[in-house]
Amino acid sequence: MLEIGRLTVRFGGVTALDAVGLVAGQGELVGLIGPNGAGKSTLFDCVTRRRDPDDGMVLVAGQDVLGLPPHRVAACGIARTFQHPAVFPRLSVRENVMTGAHRFGAGGFWRAAFAWERERRLRARADEVLDLFGLLPLGDHPADGLPYGVLKRVEIARAVAAEPRLLLLDEPAGGLGPEEALALAGLIRDLHRATGMTVVVVEHHMEFVLGLCERLVCLDVGHKIADGPTYLVRRDPAVIAACLGAR
Repeated sequence: MLEIGRLTVRFGGVTALDAVGLVAGQGELVGLIGPNGAGKSTLFDCVTRRRDPDDGMVLVAGQDVLGLPPHRVAACGIARTFQHPAVFPRLSVRENVMTGAHRFGAGGFWRAAFAWERERRLRARADEVLDLFGLLPLGDHPADGLPYGVLKRVEIARAVAAEPRLLLLDEPAGGLGPEEALALAGLIRDLHRATGMTVVVVEHHMEFVLGLCERLVCLDVGHKIADGPTYLVRRDPAVIAACLGAR
């Protein structure tokens, strides 16, 4: 589903990604770990066309996404979240989730002629996802002022509403308490099993990612230092030194 080859990104004299390769197969749940500054979010930015790499390739289901404009990314079946929830504060929770499904709306004449039907379908799709995430009672509540953990779920729900083939989660457990993180891990696991989508998770919360992901890829200062089953990567001395601590 995702194939990255020799991805290189430079910021002046700093190389954020140095010829990094990564493959995520159909239906895999992969964790992307590493210390701050390792290049994890930069890699996501390249896949979602927020940043142009200096070199390399990014294929999603065999399609070269680096040749696409950013607004075409969702149509390729890619959705992502961010380290800090990027919601629309003045929109309701339901309306935020509805924006995730906008790519299913018709355009041009038909959009104008059947706007009411489009709206009904988007609301129905949003309510399905809200119910899945336990957010339906908050559907009419403005996003502004909601607790941080709730906003995290709203953002993931919005991404899921797009029905992606590839879901990129950037630090979904960041800022959550232990119980919230455990509940979110269970939700992501159930969602992955139910949909069969490919999920790549960037995360610093080690207990969260170790308990969730089948496979880990570890970056350190722009280089890939490990890639394999979770039970093996967590024992790698280089990975322990970089981000797991001496335990």
